[in-house]
Amino acid sequence: MDETRRQDGKQSRPPLFPVTINTARLTLRELSLDDCADAQVLDSDPELMRYMSADVTDEAGTRAYIEGSMANARELPRHVFDLAITRKYENRYIGRAGILLTRPEHREAMLWYNVRRDLWGQGLATEASQAMLAFAFETLAMHRVYGDADPRNIGSLRVMEKLGMRLEAHLRENWWLRGEWCDSLIYALLEHEWRNGQNRQVRRIES
Repeated sequence: MDETRRQDGKQSRPPLFPVTINTARLTLRELSLDDCADAQVLDSDPELMRYMSADVTDEAGTRAYIEGSMANARELPRHVFDLAITRKYENRYIGRAGILLTRPEHREAMLWYNVRRDLWGQGLATEASQAMLAFAFETLAMHRVYGDADPRNIGSLRVMEKLGMRLEAHLRENWWLRGEWCDSLIYALLEHEWRNGQNRQVRRIES
């Protein structure tokens, strides 16, 4: 893999397309139009979308979203890495995990994730997000990665806590969604914190 950081600390990233990331149970890959039907299962689920900034959508909306993500993936320089989550034994979309370079000049990015509701509780969102963090820090040379969630979205908060992200802020009524003001909790992880966590995992394995 090409070097991603110059001596002055700034990024020197090669264009990255397509991206494929493998974990113990998952393959994260670029979105395709073949994912539309499976993605619609998530996009039309009101319980899953309850705390999302986007509303439930129809097939046309899902297709438009995927087409937009596919176009973003080919931009140079690339700022959006919106990947389909699939299980290794089947190439079917079960969710998404992504990284958006919000302030690339400051090496800052935002993390997001979702997984089909019938697969909750299996650690799949955490596993996919761990892979995205590694991609952000190792390949994209990010310094800080953050995520946000509604305080009522306990599952999402637990994912970020399992990732070692720290609660940094509670934003009050910063979203107007579905007829109500909603709060956001901001969690973040710094590169050196992530590397320290990786080193602790290696030491546990070696012992």
